[in-house]
Amino acid sequence: MKIDLKKFFAKTLTAVIVIISLFEFNSFSALAASPTNLKDTLDRLKVSVSATHSLSMTLPAGGITTGDTLTVTYTGFAADFAGAPVVTCGAGSATAGFGTNVLTLTGGGTACTGTLTVTPFTGTNPGSAGSKTIALGGSAGITGSFAIAIVTDDQVSITATVDPFITFNVGSQAAVTGCDGTFVENGGTVALGTLTTGAVTSSDASSVAHICTRVTTNSASGAAVTVKSANAALASTSTPADTIASGSATLVAGTTGYGICAGSAGGDSGKDTTVPVGASPSRTSPFDGASCTSSGHDVGGLTTNAQNLWTIASGSQNAFFRVYVKAAISGTVLPHSDYADTLTFVATATF
Repeated sequence: MKIDLKKFFAKTLTAVIVIISLFEFNSFSALAASPTNLKDTLDRLKVSVSATHSLSMTLPAGGITTGDTLTVTYTGFAADFAGAPVVTCGAGSATAGFGTNVLTLTGGGTACTGTLTVTPFTGTNPGSAGSKTIALGGSAGITGSFAIAIVTDDQVSITATVDPFITFNVGSQAAVTGCDGTFVENGGTVALGTLTTGAVTSSDASSVAHICTRVTTNSASGAAVTVKSANAALASTSTPADTIASGSATLVAGTTGYGICAGSAGGDSGKDTTVPVGASPSRTSPFDGASCTSSGHDVGGLTTNAQNLWTIASGSQNAFFRVYVKAAISGTVLPHSDYADTLTFVATATF
């Protein structure tokens, strides 16, 4: 049989080329592999700002072998990548270095395998927004890519306004009732009843009401509560010249006197126990007697001008004082059934 040598060699050469091509393709496929769970978390995504990177991935089988490299090329990013990141591997070790917008990871004495993390390192983001493709390469044969979103702005400003405010409650309150954040009344009457020479008549004794004062304000400079008396005395409505004058004193039975004081006992002052926020109130002279209770009768004298009763040094929520009203008479006080006074309380905050 006659053999066409030219056709034979042509077919043989084609077969050899196909076999070599298959060998090269299979060899490359066996050597090249891509990681999974690949991401780089940046703390800023805005264009042209410096960002801190935290890179992580699950390496393919074999990882980064000793002396081989895995390069991560940040195309479009500035050439200022820097830092001393900590490189961790599921097993083995690797080191990190930087080139022109390239992070290079080199396998250590034991191949770096498993989950690889590299954090932190810094670099300036690209000057244009969009999805930026980051490519993997290097002698370790690890290939693949991931994307980072770069935006024109990554921050939203939050603004808010808080208006200055103050609230004030003042009024009579039943004896021994706690003068705190539960008090909601305003105005009212403190009925002292019939005064006698045998005792000092006082709030919170014999069912005589006290006055509750309460302030809430967000003033950084605090607030003051003042009191002003219409008469500076208990004066007879029918005969105004007949009075029980007010003065600062320790009232005693049988000696004429009238006044008020800010409570000195536990529970007489402070902040609402359910919301104990802000400054505590402080009594002001002459209404800060050492003993101002239902049985302690150190009072301050009232005038027809406003006087500071108590203050707070800064903002407070439900700061309060219980105010005691007290009176005593001597045997020469003229009889009337209409002794009275009107107290005006004002709370002023300084903003």
